[in-house]
Amino acid sequence: MVRTAIMAAIAAVSLLAVAVAFYWLPARVEEERAANVAPAAAPPPVAVAPALPALTPEQEAALKAEAERLLAALLTLEDQLTDLNVEVWASEDWERYRQFSDDGDNTFLANDFRAAVADYTAATDLGLSLVARAADAVASSLEAAQSALVAGNADLARRQFDIVLAIEPDHAAALAGRARAERLPEVLAHLQQAEEERARGEFDAALASYSAALAIDPHWQAASTGVAEVNRVLRDAEFERVLSAGFTALTSEDFVVARERFEAALALRPSSREAQEGIAQADEGVKLDKIELAEARALAFERRELWDQAIALYRSVLESDPTLVFAQTGLERASARAGLDAKMRNLIDNPNLLLGDTVLADARALIATAVAEEQRGAVLEGQIATLTRLVEVASAPIPVRLTSDQITNVTLYRIGTLGAFDARDVELRPGTYTVIGSRDGYRDVRQTFTVRPGRNLPPISVVCVEPI
Repeated sequence: MVRTAIMAAIAAVSLLAVAVAFYWLPARVEEERAANVAPAAAPPPVAVAPALPALTPEQEAALKAEAERLLAALLTLEDQLTDLNVEVWASEDWERYRQFSDDGDNTFLANDFRAAVADYTAATDLGLSLVARAADAVASSLEAAQSALVAGNADLARRQFDIVLAIEPDHAAALAGRARAERLPEVLAHLQQAEEERARGEFDAALASYSAALAIDPHWQAASTGVAEVNRVLRDAEFERVLSAGFTALTSEDFVVARERFEAALALRPSSREAQEGIAQADEGVKLDKIELAEARALAFERRELWDQAIALYRSVLESDPTLVFAQTGLERASARAGLDAKMRNLIDNPNLLLGDTVLADARALIATAVAEEQRGAVLEGQIATLTRLVEVASAPIPVRLTSDQITNVTLYRIGTLGAFDARDVELRPGTYTVIGSRDGYRDVRQTFTVRPGRNLPPISVVCVEPI
């Protein structure tokens, strides 16, 4: 309203200028002439800062005209800044711009045209810089929004996309990204569900959850990666199933079915040496005699670390001919590996057994035996790595704090006598321990506790409190 009044006043003043000049200028000239004849003594200046030099009428008119020109340009510039929604993405600079502009209006109305020009010029310079910065704001906000989207921060992504759309409402990438950010929580919920199902081994359900996420946002990379990985797991499982079915068919000497299964396995994994060998064995099945075929199949079982099947086959061969050396040595070899496999699996499936000193020592010896095997397949290698890690965990001491009353004598079985104390920290390997407290004239106290790998126990109090 102030600016509208100023523009109206400028127009009115322009109409009155001619009439005022006609009537007022002659009198003004006479007043200035009289002032030049008898000038009055000026009082001493009191301002701290030096006063600005007085303006001639021509200078003041020129400043007024410049202020009017700047004001007219600011009207257009302010409309442009409003269309760019500067208030949204540069609120502090927008407030500075409005302050400069309002100050210019106020000084203009006070006829301080020199100050008005300065304020309007400052507002113009700042406004033009904001217009120039709009493109940079679009680029930086779009980049920040895309990064937030990838990081799963829906709120930040929406805010950054909103800045872009405030400047360019039809920005295609921002519109698409804003829509994706709006749907992101639902996508992440499906993704989390898929990861949980996958961790539980529910791969079909995980695949459905990943696919549900992609149905909402086809560009969500984590979901695409999840689908690919789960499909690979399912393909691997199917490969193992049909490959095992092929070897089962070989064992039954059903060479036609065996070849079909091996071909199916090869279609799933074209570079599979086992499937290629299975096809070759099926093709040669009609040519090889029973002994040669049995040896080939037994060796195939050994390569796949299927020790029970290998043992069964060697025994079957020896039942027909106990003198066959390959079956004798093969049975001995497969039996030893089957025993090793069973022991490794037992300790891996029951890690609590490692809490005993004897079993822990046996586990270390078992690992050494496994490492010494020259023909280690993927299964044994995995067992060695897993059991080694479990032994390390079971061997790592855990700090345990015992508290007492400095009167009770404390004995920790498997460790020794600790005496009387207020508090004492001991390092104990995972396992089950019994601590006994004794004191003359009081009933002994006994506590049994178990130290678990990677878990800290609360302090254990050992105090004799019951008189005898």
